[in-house]
Amino acid sequence: MGSPVSRIEREFILKNMVDTHAPVEISWRDKWGVGLAVDMNENFFSFEMESGESPEAGFDGDVIAFFKFRGTRMTGRGKFISIEKRDETRKLKIGVPKTLYRDLSRGYERVAPQEGDRVCFMVKGEKFALNFPQSKAYEPFEEPQPAANVDPARMTTLLKQFRESAQAFSSESKIVMFRERQPENFEENLVTTTGKTFLYPQSLHKATLENTRIISPRVLAQEEVILHETNRGRELFQALNFLSEITKDKEAKNILQEMYSPILYNNYAVGYLYLVTFKNNGRYFPQKVMDFVFQFGRLLVHSLKVNGYFKGVPVQERVEAEIIDISASGIQMVLPRVHYDKAMELLHDLTFTLYLRGAEMQIGGRIMRKFRDKGRLYVCTTFVDIQDPDRLFLMESLYGSSEAPDLYPAQEDWSV
Repeated sequence: MGSPVSRIEREFILKNMVDTHAPVEISWRDKWGVGLAVDMNENFFSFEMESGESPEAGFDGDVIAFFKFRGTRMTGRGKFISIEKRDETRKLKIGVPKTLYRDLSRGYERVAPQEGDRVCFMVKGEKFALNFPQSKAYEPFEEPQPAANVDPARMTTLLKQFRESAQAFSSESKIVMFRERQPENFEENLVTTTGKTFLYPQSLHKATLENTRIISPRVLAQEEVILHETNRGRELFQALNFLSEITKDKEAKNILQEMYSPILYNNYAVGYLYLVTFKNNGRYFPQKVMDFVFQFGRLLVHSLKVNGYFKGVPVQERVEAEIIDISASGIQMVLPRVHYDKAMELLHDLTFTLYLRGAEMQIGGRIMRKFRDKGRLYVCTTFVDIQDPDRLFLMESLYGSSEAPDLYPAQEDWSV
């Protein structure tokens, strides 16, 4: 459905759009136009219209912008400010979008609901109420392949094997679980939230020696660590100063390399694996270390499940939610967080009863994304089972036509 970018990313993307005069499609009240991004400041974002229509003076509403940034589909909306017409040119100004969404999986505009539009659905699957911190990452449980001399029911044997294997390439190692406590320090909060591995010094410094770098998408990059801190409320200079102090602390402890690797069960971080090697030891982690911690993490999760750490119960509950917006391929809705946060698991299937413009439709959907705002839970779903007559009615109702345009044309020159 799309994920919001951070404030710093938003400013960088919009500035890049202006610098490159990138093409942007705009939409308002079922009308369309195409323009080039030409100017922006803290109050407005402006386009020079090239084709199609543009709002007229007196329009009171939002304008939605669609564009590609480095090959990724993005969208945002801003309040209409003005339209300036000179000779053959039209310059449109809108308020700077407060939020940009990236990586949309559908090619249809989101439309606000009308009075009387509502959605009811049944929650299917297992409901987990686990006393572990939740992560933005999602690692679905898969039973690992049987391994020689590994009995998942015997936890002590598994832990002993971890310590013995880790001694081959680390000075110290340990397993930390969050069953009795929450994340406390910088590293614990970082790997829990992101679901990725923190590797010092690589995750804090780009200028790490090439032959010591661990190449893996599971390892946090420096940019991801900085964004994590700015998303927690730090200004950029504060985040950089804070990370500099982290580096000084590790240097004072004579640390050569250090790793915090989260142990994930669905979207829960149940703990992490810790490895460290000191400068007087002189051994860097081998490339295979990521395979080791990942595979052991899966074995440990399997053992925890066998030993009854994760208790799930079947769920079949009828829920009525407020619709935030809807498109021909999905719906965003809001629920009370306290009641449904743990029940609305990622990738779980829902059966919708959608009441739209007086019609009633049965639609199968899947939860693809969720996020929280104070006491509310926002759930984004995609339609996976909808009858053709219902889809046609949906498109006619939302866009006035069953031939709704693709808002993201696949033109190579749109990749800026």
